[in-house]
Amino acid sequence: MTTTTLPAWIHLSDVDKGAVLLHLHKREWEGAQYAIEEYPARFFDHPALTDLERREACAFAVSMRAFANILDQTERTRLYELACDEPARRCLWGARGADGYLAVVTYYEPSRQPEGARELVASWAELDRPGGVVVHRSAPGGDWHEAGGCDGCKGGAA
Repeated sequence: MTTTTLPAWIHLSDVDKGAVLLHLHKREWEGAQYAIEEYPARFFDHPALTDLERREACAFAVSMRAFANILDQTERTRLYELACDEPARRCLWGARGADGYLAVVTYYEPSRQPEGARELVASWAELDRPGGVVVHRSAPGGDWHEAGGCDGCKGGAA
């Protein structure tokens, strides 16, 4: 995919603009190579961006630096926080402790989220935090329920 097929800054969603800011911030603090390996640009909305390979996504984020730099601090913070919160908002699997604590599984690919939720509950039991259950929701931002309570749970952690 060439850069001519990629969207302009004005056509990015706020979450994708925030993804640019997150990656640029990591490059500034950790260096380019580490940011590419450990904190690649992760886009959420624009199809041309969500399909990019890691290095291409990071290169796109760098190409947007001039636009990112003209934002005032309030807007930068708003966009950055949107992108920080988006993986948890979109996550469909998690673990709820007996004490009500909820942890979402954002560090796995979506297809691995049920497995990650099971691993999280198992690790809590080993850490004297028994009684955890795997939870699921049918849509991003929806209500959580114990896994097994909907069609979306089939084949997952139910």
